[in-house]
Amino acid sequence: MKNSSLDRRTRYSLQAIRSALFQLLEEKELKSITVTDICKRADINRGTFYKYYADVSDLFSKIELSIVDNVCELIRQSCTEKFSVEEIVSSVLDLTAKNRDFTLMLAMNPTETQYMRKIIQTFRPQFIETIHTHIPGLTEEMADICFDLIAGGVVMLLMRWITREVSLTQAQMKTLLTRYINSALSTEIYTGLDKA
Repeated sequence: MKNSSLDRRTRYSLQAIRSALFQLLEEKELKSITVTDICKRADINRGTFYKYYADVSDLFSKIELSIVDNVCELIRQSCTEKFSVEEIVSSVLDLTAKNRDFTLMLAMNPTETQYMRKIIQTFRPQFIETIHTHIPGLTEEMADICFDLIAGGVVMLLMRWITREVSLTQAQMKTLLTRYINSALSTEIYTGLDKA
């Protein structure tokens, strides 16, 4: 019984620290936030903070890493048997919606995060292989360019959706992104450029 109450206390402390960080990020940049700021906002002492994290950057990194791991695992599962644009888009949107506080933090502090880069690197090889099946004869360089064009558009639209600049529902975003990716994969704009 003692352990479960300790686990509950630990979960509460971790959630309070995480919430405090996200609230503070709405007010200032990550590099301006101190451990003292977080402890005051979370109503905990510094010892509790240092029990789990070395500093504010460590806290940010650990939150980011846990979410990146979840997204990358979902992407791997979507690519295991058969690559599915719809499955990947759906998985990424679900995780984005479930972790809106984190994704909003990313959108507001894009230079502080490796999140998008890590996720893109995870499915780049599988996606490029898929590009080759859709557009035969494409050189490696053109497949890379095709991937960057698609990924750039998807990331930009996701960031605008997270910050609510775009007022589409999750279902509308899923449809739009899936159609965008599939139409980009079926276009001929990439072929023949190496001969032009």
